[in-house]
Amino acid sequence: MKRILISATLIAASSAAASAHTLDGIVKDHRTGEPLIGSVIEVKELPDVKTTTGLDGSFTLHELPDKGRYTLVVRYVSYKTREIPVDVSDKGVVSISLDEDLKELGEVVIKGHKESHSDRSAIDLEKTAGNVLNVMSQQSIQLSPDVNVASVLQRVSGVTMERDASGEASYAILRGMDKRYNYTLVNGVKIPSPDDKNRYIPLNIFPSDLMDRLVVSKSLTADMEGDAAGGVVDMVMKDAPSHFQIQANAAIGMSDYFWKDGRQYLSSDRSNYTHKSPYEANGKDYKAQTSDFANGPTKITTHSTPAPNFIGGLSVGNRFWKDRIGVMLAGSMQNVFRGTERTYNSVKMASGEQAMYIYSLQHRYYSTHDLTAGVHAKVDLQLDNHKLEWYNMYIRTNSKGVRYNNSINTEYIGSDTYTQDDETRSLSQTQTIFATHLKGTHHLTHDLTVDWAGIFSQAKEEDPDRVYLTLTNTVQSPDGVDGSLWSADKNILKTLPKSMERRFQHNTDKDWAGYLNFSYDTHFAHDVDATWKAGGQYRRKERGNRYYSYIFNPANISQQLDGNGFDQFASIDWTCKTPYSQASQLNYDSKEHIGAAYAMVTLKSKAGELNAGLRAEHTNQIYTMLQKFRNMGQVGEQSYWDYLPSASIKWTPTKKMNVRLSYYRSINRPGFYEIVPYQIMGEEYQEKGNPNLKRARIDNVDLRWEWFPSATEQVLAGVFYKYLKDPIEQVFVASDGKLGSGADAYYMPDNLGNAKNYGFEIDVVKYIRHFGIKANYTYTHSAITTTKREYNAGSAEYKQGVKQTRPLVNQAPHTANLSLLYKDTNYGWNAQLAASYTGTKLALVSPFKDADQWDKAMFGLDLSAEKKFDCGVSIFMKANNLLDAKRERYLKTVNESNLQYEGQRSDKTIVGTYKYGRTFLVGVRVKL
Repeated sequence: MKRILISATLIAASSAAASAHTLDGIVKDHRTGEPLIGSVIEVKELPDVKTTTGLDGSFTLHELPDKGRYTLVVRYVSYKTREIPVDVSDKGVVSISLDEDLKELGEVVIKGHKESHSDRSAIDLEKTAGNVLNVMSQQSIQLSPDVNVASVLQRVSGVTMERDASGEASYAILRGMDKRYNYTLVNGVKIPSPDDKNRYIPLNIFPSDLMDRLVVSKSLTADMEGDAAGGVVDMVMKDAPSHFQIQANAAIGMSDYFWKDGRQYLSSDRSNYTHKSPYEANGKDYKAQTSDFANGPTKITTHSTPAPNFIGGLSVGNRFWKDRIGVMLAGSMQNVFRGTERTYNSVKMASGEQAMYIYSLQHRYYSTHDLTAGVHAKVDLQLDNHKLEWYNMYIRTNSKGVRYNNSINTEYIGSDTYTQDDETRSLSQTQTIFATHLKGTHHLTHDLTVDWAGIFSQAKEEDPDRVYLTLTNTVQSPDGVDGSLWSADKNILKTLPKSMERRFQHNTDKDWAGYLNFSYDTHFAHDVDATWKAGGQYRRKERGNRYYSYIFNPANISQQLDGNGFDQFASIDWTCKTPYSQASQLNYDSKEHIGAAYAMVTLKSKAGELNAGLRAEHTNQIYTMLQKFRNMGQVGEQSYWDYLPSASIKWTPTKKMNVRLSYYRSINRPGFYEIVPYQIMGEEYQEKGNPNLKRARIDNVDLRWEWFPSATEQVLAGVFYKYLKDPIEQVFVASDGKLGSGADAYYMPDNLGNAKNYGFEIDVVKYIRHFGIKANYTYTHSAITTTKREYNAGSAEYKQGVKQTRPLVNQAPHTANLSLLYKDTNYGWNAQLAASYTGTKLALVSPFKDADQWDKAMFGLDLSAEKKFDCGVSIFMKANNLLDAKRERYLKTVNESNLQYEGQRSDKTIVGTYKYGRTFLVGVRVKL
């Protein structure tokens, strides 16, 4: 009997499955034909049967009877609900068109607001723009595995990121052009950099949840500032919504770096540090004493693990007075702990050989605590023909860190007793950016428009009481040279203090700027419209840089320290070796005046768009060194004009296709730090300024084909070519001023003749039901020929002026991104698996031929997922560096003796390895 019941049940289930029917369909906008993602489809007669459209607007209804007529009820926000009768026995795909709710649409038009945070709006912006763009929407940013602008930017085609010592992506390399060849905007306005050396801005200090979209311009028009060859990154911040809205998010997480190999988190007592150098606090005639310096930064503490990471954000916006006034206030905070392990092998050229060899083994351990907070506020007033906008932004990041470094001379290899230099570096660095600007747009007549902007912005960096403290240890280890901080087998027999440096640095960059533009529309026959535009700009920049250094020697050079831990660092008696001469060449004030004027015309018709213009920019740079030094001028100045033509054609053969061809000329100005004639010992190399440094000039050509199959899909394919005159790179220059000659070399910026950079890129976005793919690939090739030196075989003599052709620094020939997407609006699920690849790239130029340092190719894998609930709450997770990828730096030329070291191969000498670990976040998001 039991077998009969089971058999009957199986037969009934099989019959039901056989008779069950599915119905496929697609929901589109009636006017545009674009798919409507997330539309709800219900069967009126069967309330339990319903679904939603996928990423391509398609849907499938399951478990329908095999015959009969039913009514489909289709709903979508801002569209009229429609009921469609269908016969389930009919084969084929049901196509359903929805009409916009004209009443609601009319209200939106009257308010003058356009939805701008979706993928659909991002692709529409790329399609209709007058220049070559890539746009990432707020929707894509929010669902990505990334939490800051730098990490988000690495998903854009043609973009690679330069990482800092903690593994964070910081600076953008666009189309193989180093970070110096790009600039950053916030809401269309250029902002200064808090960096003490460079113009470019560390993008990892900007939280991604403050943004509405990220726009990357890869070609320039005459109304854009001309100092970008790679591209322009515009961070468009959140704007006032059309109705009251609150968004909040909070997440916690950790890095697994500290979970393995006995690694510990290091910190110092930064609550007790010297706030000002004695030179600034008491005057240049004051004789500094050891008692003037607090000992908090020398007290190093170890922890098994740091506190959890926390990320949170809140934004509130609304419109008032019949939608004439809009207000948006948003804030974000990121409290993150990181760890990095770096193996650094110091190398130098063997006399009489054209090969490098390792002369020092170093291990570095970084423990970093970054606290970043950002807030932005915007108020806009919209009247009939006038609009005013007042925008304010403040970003502050404080980075506390301890770096432990041990260095062992290679002569000790194989010995169980050796001498090891241990150094700790303690710092607390604060960077801030403040910007406020007032903009106005006035439609004076039907055809004449005037817009203007007044901007003040300020960037600061404060790095007080950075401490470098070095000890010399006599170490005994039964396993020989270890060099690891966490090794339990080694025994420190004797510890002697060696030296200490207390360094104080701070800089301020103030920027005043004004813009004025006139635009006039004219209309010609055959539906041709012309927009004539002219305008001007003035910018005044002031930068002040201060740098003070104090060197200490041990009061008792034979003082032996007890213990085998970091507590011994704070018990040393020091005497100040340089009580007066603390002011260095890096104390200077500088000014930069930039004036610009331009004129351009844009012709538009159904067939496409033509743009042509000319921009003229005048630059005047002045620096004043606050101290006089031998053979160095105290005041320096550069002044020059640049004329920058631009032209572009956009042909639109169909409504869904564009072909673009553009040309523009751009420049790259030296930074103040680069032209000041300073000379100091940097972290790893001697550094020197170059007052003779000239700006680089670049000719840029772009050709791109664009196809938009739907409002959310795209295929972009293009080629680019750049010719650089006098490109600027950091190179080793000898003490006699000749590149690649002499005994002593300095790392300094220099103009290196001419160079070429060209390549192609492809960008694809495609959706099928609930699944989607975003993929891009860029190939870049660059070449520059410079002179170096080369040893004659078997002798200590070397050839001068030997030619070598190489790529530009930081240019990777192959970069690619692949993101697999899943979206189910019916159940509220979103997921993204994102892979990124950056090929081998040149990292550091050597004065010797074929002895440059290269960064090995890196492959990264990240994951994010989100579950939305009907109440407006969603939970999410983000995981980064799932494969625990590490960064390796190597030499292509080797000395056979290097092969005895771990990780060395016959074709590579590894000179540096960075390990970062994985990071994980779990959080909640609320939208009301």
